[in-house]
Amino acid sequence: MTRSPANDNAPRLIGRREAAAYCGVTPTCFSMWVASHKMPPAIPGTRKWDKKAIDVKLDEISGLAVNDNKAEEEFEKWSRERDARKAKRANEG
Repeated sequence: MTRSPANDNAPRLIGRREAAAYCGVTPTCFSMWVASHKMPPAIPGTRKWDKKAIDVKLDEISGLAVNDNKAEEEFEKWSRERDARKAKRANEG
């Protein structure tokens, strides 16, 4: 039987050994990744890591992170078109 995130009862917060195993590396390697900011730090006040935060960093270092530039590009396009409309109205009037 395959587990899916919807029915996964595993804890979201995990210790260093579990986080290392989740990433497929040794605990020492995981600690080095945290120290070099490849992995997020433990949640403040705990010695636990958030699986979702680890996933985000893994996506980022593997090139799978969602590029948020699209929203910026759409805004730039809108802004250029707005400015062109304003200039056209000013030239017509």
